[in-house]
Amino acid sequence: MLRPDDQRLETRRLILRRPELSDAASITMLIGNWDVVKMLGRVPYPYPDNAAVEWVTRTHRSTALGQQYAFGICEKAKPLEGVVGVVGLTRDDDGTWEIGYWLGEPFWGQGYMGEATPEVIRFAFEVLGLERIEAGHFVGNPGSARVLLRSGFEYVGEERRWSEARGHDVDCLKLELTRAKWAAYNHRAAAE
Repeated sequence: MLRPDDQRLETRRLILRRPELSDAASITMLIGNWDVVKMLGRVPYPYPDNAAVEWVTRTHRSTALGQQYAFGICEKAKPLEGVVGVVGLTRDDDGTWEIGYWLGEPFWGQGYMGEATPEVIRFAFEVLGLERIEAGHFVGNPGSARVLLRSGFEYVGEERRWSEARGHDVDCLKLELTRAKWAAYNHRAAAE
């Protein structure tokens, strides 16, 4: 039985584990790509040299407080080569949990995020006991839309959200997934 502090999940091809300081170089290299960062809300561009070290340190503190659970995505076939992306859950000030993720461009098109995200959603509902998860993606990001919709999320609205990399608000589509919808979706998917 997983506990929130275990923070190691596995899928067929991936290991999802707590980000470590040793991941800073690969994080910096992959997230420093404009095509990756322009679709994220909180990440600056250009990505500062020490930002990954600061992010890992902050993430460890937030996890200890139960405010965030981040998972570095590693390929099982190359576990020592560092993370290829990150997927995680963050609790906002109002108690709402949101899932977010990014994947380095060299790893796009391989189905990694579609494999990692459902496992983190399972962690959220089965281990953390959450009742609802929110998500969002900027307009013009069909890859993120596919990942969320295939995981059972449904659109609930639209808003403008700040993009640190772009330096202005961007149209964002909001989605949500409840525990009940997730259970029904997984039951239906298992039957197919």
